[in-house]
Amino acid sequence: MERFIVRFVKPICLAVITFFSVYFLTGSSFIGLIVSSIPLLLGWLGIMETFAYGMAATVFIVAVIWTVAPADMKVLVGHQATAFAEVLRKEADKGLNRMEADGSVKEADKGVVTR
Repeated sequence: MERFIVRFVKPICLAVITFFSVYFLTGSSFIGLIVSSIPLLLGWLGIMETFAYGMAATVFIVAVIWTVAPADMKVLVGHQATAFAEVLRKEADKGLNRMEADGSVKEADKGVVTR
C-alpha cells in the first residue's frame, strides 16, 4: 500500500516544484501548468521517470540560479534573448528560398522559382 502512495505522491510533488519554478521563470501559469504536467504524467505512468525527474530538477536549479543572479546579469540576459529572438524571426521570415529573400530575383523570374 505504501508503495502505491509513493508512486502517486512523488510525481505530484515534482509537478508542484516544476510548476512554481517555471512560473517564477516565465511569469505564466499556463506555461507552468503545461510543463509541470510532463513529470506528473510520466511519473504516474511509470515511463521515462529519469527524464521527468531530471527535467524537474533542472528547471528547479535554473530557477534557483536565476534568483541569486545579479540584476544587471538579468538585464543582459534579457537583451541577449530579445536579440536572439529577433534574429530567429528574421531567419524565419526569409523562408526557404534565399534568392527571393535577398531580392536578387526579378519579378518576372518569380514564376519560375519553385519552393
